Order: sequence, then C-alpha cells, then structure tokens
Amino acid sequence: MKGQTKTLAALAVILAVCLGAYLALRSWNQAQEAVDDTVYLVELADVTALSFTGTDGSDLSFTKADGAWTWDGDAAFPADQDALDALAADAGTLAAVRVFDEPDSLDAYGLDEPAYTVTVAGESGSATILIGDPVESNYYAMPEGSERVATISSALVTGLSVGLMDLAEPEQIPDVTEDTLASIRWQSGGSDLLLEKETLTEDVTDEESGETTTETTYRWTVNGTEIPEDNEALDTLLSEITYLYFSACYDYAADAETRSACGLDEPMVLTYTDEEGSETTLSIGAQDESGEYYYASLNDSGAIQLLSNSAVEVFTALTEETLTAAPEADGESGS
Repeated sequence: MKGQTKTLAALAVILAVCLGAYLALRSWNQAQEAVDDTVYLVELADVTALSFTGTDGSDLSFTKADGAWTWDGDAAFPADQDALDALAADAGTLAAVRVFDEPDSLDAYGLDEPAYTVTVAGESGSATILIGDPVESNYYAMPEGSERVATISSALVTGLSVGLMDLAEPEQIPDVTEDTLASIRWQSGGSDLLLEKETLTEDVTDEESGETTTETTYRWTVNGTEIPEDNEALDTLLSEITYLYFSACYDYAADAETRSACGLDEPMVLTYTDEEGSETTLSIGAQDESGEYYYASLNDSGAIQLLSNSAVEVFTALTEETLTAAPEADGESGS
C-alpha cells in the first residue's frame, strides 16, 4: 500500500511538471503568434531620406549622411537630430493597428485627398504613406500604390504636425554653477548691475578627530557693495543661470529687420564670466505674441531663440536694493 502511495505521488509530481511545461509552451506560442501577426505597412530600418509638407506649408525634406540629418533647403539649418530620428523611425517601421482586407472607396477613409503624405527612403527601398481621416485614437493610412487600407496609431501624425522651425534645435547656453562663476552683469535701460564673486577658503580642524579640512565660501558684491549671505534675489538669480536654456529656435538666420522687430537692436543684456575667463552674453529683446517668451540671441550668433518669460522676470526684477537686502528673520514674513 505504501508503495502504491509513493508511486501515485511521483506520478502527480510528473503530471504537474508536464502541465506546467505545456502551459508555458502554450503561452510562448501565443506570444509568438501575436508577434508574427503584426502587419507592417512599411519596414525600412535604414531611413536616410524623409520628406513631407509641414503645417506651415514648407517643404520639409531631410537627408541623413554621416550620421547627421540636414534640411535639403539649407544645410546651415540646425536640424533637431533626435526629433528627426524619432520621425524616421515612426515612418520607416509603420505597424498597422487594423487592416481592411476589402476596403471601401478611398474617400470613405479620407485617402482620396490625404491629410498627410510622407515619403521615406533608405538602402533597402522607399515608400510613400498616405494618411487620411482620424478614427477613434488612430488614423486611416495606406502605402501609395497599394490597395491595402489600415489604421495606424497617432504617433506618426503627431510627428508630422510640425513646421520647419519646430524641427530646429535651439542653441545651447553654456553651463555654469556658482562654483565656476566669476561675475554676472545685468544691463537694462538705465540699470547696470555688476555682481562679482570672491572665493574665501578656511582650514577647519575637527576637535575630536584632529582632521583638518578646507571649507570654501563665496562673497558676492553688487557694484562694490557686499551682498548679504542667503540673499533671496541672489539665490534666485544663481539658480536661474545654472539651469538657463532656450525653449525653441525662432529664426536661425535672422536679418537686421527681423532682429529689430524682435527688439534686439536695443536689448537688455545678461553677461556672465566663468573663472577661466570665458564670457557668455545673452541679449534679450521683446516678448513674443504669446507673451510666454522673450526673443533672445546668444553671443554674436545670427540666430534668434525663445527664452521663457519666467527666466527673464528673474533678471528684470533685479535691483541694487533687492540684492543688498538682508534676509528676513524667521517669522518676519508674516508680520
């Protein structure tokens, strides 16, 4: 009897193992079927040419050579490499969400007059994709010359809903921190504020361990007057300069008329110098039509960038009075 019990137990274990293996294999097969069932309208892994019409009506044709995208209309255009790589990937490997084996006439899908047309090409071939009406969260689409109609996700349409300047990469403002800064100068109207940093070091010996460490502190002045420690205006200014960046490129090759219209013929000027003597100059003009940005240019660049309103407000709020004001003691702000 004990032998039979042991045999049954062993068989139960073997059955459980076999069942587990079967379920795992079945799950794997189902996953493979799902992968194998994916239908691609386009499969080009090596896209080196991309063209479509922008929302501003411009011909957006780009070519990738030596790992970099350039606009066919002007090689000097500062093409946003990441944005174009993403767009080329979306268009070059385009999966269908649903395929219509027996489609109606093209006008039923908005494909008789496509809302978007994009052409991609590479070493393995080329394809033109027609995109029609939206349907739920997707869009009707078909390869040009094909009778296959499908729906695709909205990702490609989102990438195509741009104008030329949306694909321009803004210039990079050099990174600095309080540790690397030497001076900051802000000029606006009749105001001229020069902030200079002095580095102070002190050897401090720990009473218990006897170890000596060097502590570094900074003393700032504005137009020769010392700025109190923990001054709020200075702290805000340093924080803003540390993370300063352009939000977008407005015009990559602005002429004198455009610069004047953007208020850059008589700009506000932010200049900062690092401890190695490298100087960065930011010229700030008028607000744009949205009121969210200011026109700005970096050093002697011919391009005009957009700088956030919140960043410029930090600079325009600077005065000698705010920079020399002592920090409020705890409890004073509410009195």
